[in-house]
Amino acid sequence: MTRRLAALFAALLFSLSAPGAARATDAYSICSNQTYALCASASAFVYADVSYAKCIIKRGDSISAPPLTFTARNGQTADICDMNALGVRNGYMMSTFSLPLQVRVGGNKALYTCPGGSTGSYAQCDGGTCFKSTTGRYFPGVGKVGLNEIICSCPITAPVQTEAPVGYQFIGPYPCQQQAFDACSQDVVNGSIIPVGSPPGAGRVLTEALYGRQYVINECLPQPN
Repeated sequence: MTRRLAALFAALLFSLSAPGAARATDAYSICSNQTYALCASASAFVYADVSYAKCIIKRGDSISAPPLTFTARNGQTADICDMNALGVRNGYMMSTFSLPLQVRVGGNKALYTCPGGSTGSYAQCDGGTCFKSTTGRYFPGVGKVGLNEIICSCPITAPVQTEAPVGYQFIGPYPCQQQAFDACSQDVVNGSIIPVGSPPGAGRVLTEALYGRQYVINECLPQPN
């Protein structure tokens, strides 16, 4: 398990076990009224052990967990919101989370939950760095990048193997398409297209922390063999 993924699990467990703790500053960074990249419903192209996702450029409030901090030039501790603000004049932006409108009831996307024991890797894009030079251009594996889109570099994450009945989650098409679950067990090689995913329950915890409420969403589960 990567250090960042372990920290994310710790933040999720803390939030689920402590009522009212969802906005704790040691568990989340909430970025207010910024331009950011939303990758939650994207897919990513794998090249040289890195994935590149075609994400949507958004404006508003977003969230990242756990906080990604660094020491700024002035010696102060900065987080992903500060990193994103620095990108405005320097040709990049950061990927953070908000709930995609398309996944809410009535939309054309749904939350897919892989079965327990799934082995397929996914792109972990929360905290990914995105390159403004890619907007309006062509990028291998994902094709034309629209004027409201951007390419983000995201670590490839192997699902944590536990005895839990469910695996990682990703956003896919709605109505549900069973073939989309092939991603849960695919072998990832150079040129693969993988979903942007997250540990089970992460999206719900981040949604609650960001909006102070949950939304009814479309959901898809694998059919038993």
